[in-house]
Amino acid sequence: MSSESRSAPGLSAGLARIASYALACLVHFLGPAFLVAGGYLLSRMTIFAFFLGVVALGLAWLVRPRVPRFPADVQPLTREEAPNLYALLDRIGAGVGAPRADAVALDGTVNAAFGTYGWRRRRLVMIGYPLWLILTPQERIAVLAHEMAHSSNGDSRHGLFVGTALDSLRELRGVTRFDWHQDDGLDRLFAQALLVLAGLPVRALIFALELLLYRSSQRAEYRADELGARVAGSRAMASVLDVLTTRAPSARNFLEPSAVLLGASDLWDQLQASVAAVPDEELERRRQAAREEKTRVDDTHPPTYLRMERVRSLPYAEGEIGSAEVEKVQPELEQAACRVAEIVRDTARSALCH
Repeated sequence: MSSESRSAPGLSAGLARIASYALACLVHFLGPAFLVAGGYLLSRMTIFAFFLGVVALGLAWLVRPRVPRFPADVQPLTREEAPNLYALLDRIGAGVGAPRADAVALDGTVNAAFGTYGWRRRRLVMIGYPLWLILTPQERIAVLAHEMAHSSNGDSRHGLFVGTALDSLRELRGVTRFDWHQDDGLDRLFAQALLVLAGLPVRALIFALELLLYRSSQRAEYRADELGARVAGSRAMASVLDVLTTRAPSARNFLEPSAVLLGASDLWDQLQASVAAVPDEELERRRQAAREEKTRVDDTHPPTYLRMERVRSLPYAEGEIGSAEVEKVQPELEQAACRVAEIVRDTARSALCH
């Protein structure tokens, strides 16, 4: 199957991109429109107009352009604390045509990600330490190369104009979410229901904008895979994708109960042992399930097995960077990893109490 999965029926990639910018422009126009409407209604000097004016000004504030902040509950690593990690990222960035990373942070997810924060769209590489632990050194290079490639592969989600529009809409969606419990009373139930109804246009805008971005997002994943394979080798990149299908679910399953029961010093060793103990029969069953995954038009990532097939066909068997360079990185992560384990444990215990 082609690597270009459809995202919006009837729209080419170019038209979808233009439409996404047009919709983002509409979102950015809402703030000034609500501001002007609020000012006009307040000037009418009637009780009803005053009420509507306050609501309009509140909406103007909520839909103002937003940029992501630096994530909470992560452990940042400076260039002074992790010189070998930054040097490796700099070399990987040069290999994939990406600018240097401005920041790196460790967290407790079985994931890795590239993002931006602040008005200057500073580039952040997030390394999920549980995922890092279950990868080989060459696979770690592949993961870092894939994420660094996202800063140069044309994914509109990471751009200032479209990205801030999505951030504003998601903030508004959070304000209008349904948040009622049985002991809250009927009056709050009624108010929450009205809030959800008021948020339906917001959810419709998010759905439309994300649908327009799905094609470019899926293309960006394929492109990041290709650039990552060029740096780390196609075998390593395909192996990473296999780990995401087979071993990563075991790591997630382990963390849910064990983060509460185990001490921070034991968590990572036990996680590695638990993932290594998964029988080969179970790993093969997961591979087969992944091969049956269908391409969806509402998913930012193509099916993993399609990505693996494409990566294996690339002429980059060995890659440009060897595993020796990543082995110097591990000691720089140890102290931050202990703090991440404590955060994971405290978060799990807090969730259990609630």
